[in-house]
Amino acid sequence: MSSGELTDEMEVLSYYGKKLGEYSTQCPVCERGVMNVQEVEYEVPSLGPVLLVSKKCSKCGFRQSDIVPLRGGRRTRLYLRVETPAEYKTKVVRSPYAQVMIPELGMLMSPGAAAQTFITNIEGLLQIFLEALESYEVLEGVEVEPLKRKLKSIIESQSTSITVVLDDPEGVSAFIPEPGTRPLLVIEIVS
Repeated sequence: MSSGELTDEMEVLSYYGKKLGEYSTQCPVCERGVMNVQEVEYEVPSLGPVLLVSKKCSKCGFRQSDIVPLRGGRRTRLYLRVETPAEYKTKVVRSPYAQVMIPELGMLMSPGAAAQTFITNIEGLLQIFLEALESYEVLEGVEVEPLKRKLKSIIESQSTSITVVLDDPEGVSAFIPEPGTRPLLVIEIVS
């Protein structure tokens, strides 16, 4: 079905979204409550059609939201050189299939079974890496203070030049510059 077609079961929520369905099931967390699940097809600029799935348990309050890209393409590897504070505001759209690398810091975020699509900016991406380091430090009992200090310094000053690489086998991930900033130098490798 094309994104423009509607069936009787679909409810138009807005110009960008159509409710595909809603159902209930047993909560997998507490096993006592009713998990309400709602699915909406939504058109996201620069990402295309996505399936938004929201789940909420009436008993324990567990919530989960997933964004699943509905289109894929050829593998892309995007390189973004971030050099100014304004470029730290560049949006990062990461599909659940993509790796994110920052070579200067030796950081790699690989997709896993529970990986989700997220949209943040470069500053937010660095914050995600920082939180992962803090969790690693607690769970593994390994001292990573020098790297944490370096990340905090980069986040605060936004004056360190870094390279961010998105390697996406589905070709969905993207960099989106802030309006009014200089055009991004993004090198795209398609395989």
